Amino acid sequence: MRYSKQEILIGKNAQRKLENSKVSIVGIGATGTAVLEILARAGIGSIKIIDRDVVELGNLHRQKLFTEEDINKPKAMAAKERIMQINSEINVESFVTDLDFDNISILDCSNIILDCTDNIYTRFLINDFSRKYNVPWVYASVIGTKGMVINITHETPCFSCIFKEPDSPLDTCDTVGILNTAPQAISAVQVTEALKILTGNEYCRDLISYDLWVNQLDRIKVKKINNCRTCNGVYDYLNGLKARKTIKICGSSSFQIKLENIDMEMLFYKLSKLKPISAGDECLIFRDIILFKSGRALVKADSKEKAKIALDKYLG
Repeated sequence: MRYSKQEILIGKNAQRKLENSKVSIVGIGATGTAVLEILARAGIGSIKIIDRDVVELGNLHRQKLFTEEDINKPKAMAAKERIMQINSEINVESFVTDLDFDNISILDCSNIILDCTDNIYTRFLINDFSRKYNVPWVYASVIGTKGMVINITHETPCFSCIFKEPDSPLDTCDTVGILNTAPQAISAVQVTEALKILTGNEYCRDLISYDLWVNQLDRIKVKKINNCRTCNGVYDYLNGLKARKTIKICGSSSFQIKLENIDMEMLFYKLSKLKPISAGDECLIFRDIILFKSGRALVKADSKEKAKIALDKYLG
């Protein structure tokens, strides 16, 4: 009688729908680990987890599935091991990879996608996939003490209707910080909305914004836009036209990553609080990353995936 208390509330038919559902979670960080655990305990029948990173000591204050024994393990693998201890009745697949346009088929057969990523590029990519194949997804983001959630289905505006490509780097947890209660609260909202969609119940059409520090919850109306490229069937991210090009520098341990819309002055202002950092006329040097005004970055890393991870930590 694992789900008996939940069945009292949602009914046996709804519980059966959950047990027959296939959910994909992209990103197994603070929000993703909480989302994964809730879904597993709720009885989702099949879950795919996709993440490119490994567990680090600095993750443990907010990524609740992991312990010190998991440090340096791929997050997707460590999370699967833990979840199977919690609920061995469900099917969990782990993918240690950087989700991109050339492997997006990982999301095939999903009934819903939960975005728990740390970068805007992947969200636009998921949005293209969602619109083209009519798969609902739930966007969530958390930083500092604040978080946002919005459901994106064929009945709602898409992500591109609401958010535009940023013309400067976004804040991240590595530049602003994060309170460990924030992803727990936002993940609960995100999963609740997903459960509504999976069971055929009415779901929220507004953007939900919650600041835990001041206990302020807002619901913001959003609208479709007529000239939205994605809604009009133009899938730049899904077709690889917006892919970030990464090149291994010959004879070096660095990777070159092409970037767009880099504001060097804004970057210096955002990163100047973190040490060590230095700036020249043409570049900004921060730890193992060199950012050039010409729109490229050199990142010292062991692999392309690790180079992307390092860059996203500070550019979002």
